[in-house]
Amino acid sequence: MSYSAVAQAAPVLVNFALTPFFVHRLGLERFGVWSLLLVFLATLTVLDGGVGASLARFHAVYGARGDTDGAGRLVVGSLAVFLGLGTVVTGVCFATAPHLVTLLNIPPHLRSEAQGLLLWLGPLLTLALASNSATALLQANAQFRRLAAVTVGSCLVYAVAVVLVIGQGGSLPALAAVTAGRYALLLTAGLCLGARHLSLRRPLLPGKPVRREFGGYALRMQLSGFTVFLNGEIDAFVIAAMLPVRYVGIYAAGYQVASALRSLPLYAFPPLLTRVTGVFARHGLAGAVREFHVLQRRWLPLTLAYGAVMVTAVWFAVRTWLGAGLALSGVVAAVLLVGYSLQVAFTGIRTCFVRAIGRPGLETRYGWFSTVVNLALTVPLALLLGVTGVVLATTIGLLAGTAYFVVLCRREAGLREQRLPGGWAAATGAAVVVTAVGELLVTRLGWHGVLPALLAGVPVLAGLATAAALGVAAPAGHLTALAEDGLKEEEEEADDTTKAG
Repeated sequence: MSYSAVAQAAPVLVNFALTPFFVHRLGLERFGVWSLLLVFLATLTVLDGGVGASLARFHAVYGARGDTDGAGRLVVGSLAVFLGLGTVVTGVCFATAPHLVTLLNIPPHLRSEAQGLLLWLGPLLTLALASNSATALLQANAQFRRLAAVTVGSCLVYAVAVVLVIGQGGSLPALAAVTAGRYALLLTAGLCLGARHLSLRRPLLPGKPVRREFGGYALRMQLSGFTVFLNGEIDAFVIAAMLPVRYVGIYAAGYQVASALRSLPLYAFPPLLTRVTGVFARHGLAGAVREFHVLQRRWLPLTLAYGAVMVTAVWFAVRTWLGAGLALSGVVAAVLLVGYSLQVAFTGIRTCFVRAIGRPGLETRYGWFSTVVNLALTVPLALLLGVTGVVLATTIGLLAGTAYFVVLCRREAGLREQRLPGGWAAATGAAVVVTAVGELLVTRLGWHGVLPALLAGVPVLAGLATAAALGVAAPAGHLTALAEDGLKEEEEEADDTTKAG
């Protein structure tokens, strides 16, 4: 889990460190254009037909069977799909780039550079998706240490190259070329490190039964992924269409921070998903339900306390990071983080559960419910409150969808929510107070930049430590007892099966 966290955190930390450099060197308008390209890229990587989101599951199946030929065909097939997608996107960008930069309110003096930047979108998409394929191969075979090494290495090379290129007055297309280099390095190194888990034999592409099975699973994952796009990335398009382009940069900075803080608890998902899937495979639905309740009893109080502390600190931290002129980015981050924190707390383990038991359609249903609420509110709230209204609509949609998912899982699988441990409210309240006081003291120093932003993290650590010291989570002994009860039941079931045989 620790190596998995390092691999996922490295790109986030590099972007965190480079954002003030981008804003200072590029200017807010050029930074807004660069942010818009990243939004396009993030959107298209989600809308890949569900292929990227399905690779880890199928690589894990092949790894468990020792089927290196199947893994090799999966890699070749996925790379062929990604190359095709990149080619189509490149053709569309060639045809539409001049009209697109006008539609998105790009200032006239930046339109030529923005058109050149858009022509990099297709190659970037191919390399980004292909690097995800290499990442999935390493994750599925529990090669988290190697994954962490290659991810950290590629991020460090990228950071140095960005500083050199932008520091010498490089253009936005040059920055895109550096980004493409990072993805290419991650792809090459990842496949080399995972080479022993695959082999290339004719036929090189998966057979028809595998394509049918993979396509059905990928379609359901794509439907879920599309709601992620509509709930997150579409906000940037709405802002670009309705407000000056500088607000895209303001939104992008706040969205980046909120997404990064939401991701920290999610670093535990790969091993948790593997755990629940293994229990379901061995003991069926009853075992998976039992495992859900054991995990959720620990997950819920910890993630809720974490979210309360982060929401308290995020406005101060963003203001310290980017300066008072971009304090609105802190408001964006805080509003989004309210929705993200509650969503992760109540849907996190449920998402692992429904994927493990082969019912990702439940996740899709709640995602679309959230999306419909979000889309219904986005334009009215944008007209009323500007960029803050756009993210407020997203948060309301997330909360509505979360409540629906809880009800849906209870009705369909009998999952129930347990009460928070005694003393949780007092422990979390004390943590919030400690965090707020510390952030106020840091803000009074008047410092700005990456290092002062790291200093703003000290009150967060103090708040989390306060929550832990006051016992914010369920007692470990109680969880152990729950787990032991589950194991006893499983052993009894196994004995009964043996006797029946």
